[in-house]
Amino acid sequence: MKQPATTSQKIGNFAASLGACLIFVYVFLPFLTESVTILNRMSQYLDNNGIDPTRYYYTDVEQVKESEEYLQTALNGY
Repeated sequence: MKQPATTSQKIGNFAASLGACLIFVYVFLPFLTESVTILNRMSQYLDNNGIDPTRYYYTDVEQVKESEEYLQTALNGY
């Protein structure tokens, strides 16, 4: 029968998972962006035009405001 993991094993597994995620996000993805021509061009375009893609698609687009107004109207009934 397999024994349950100890607290130190759980912490070690968590640290390894967190480390793998951080390496993926901060090492592998930037390397991929620099290595693939089309991704590099898109990244440079966003940087040159001052576009922050993390905010752009959710807050800076006019359609988001329109959809929020529509949803508010639909939920409130007026």
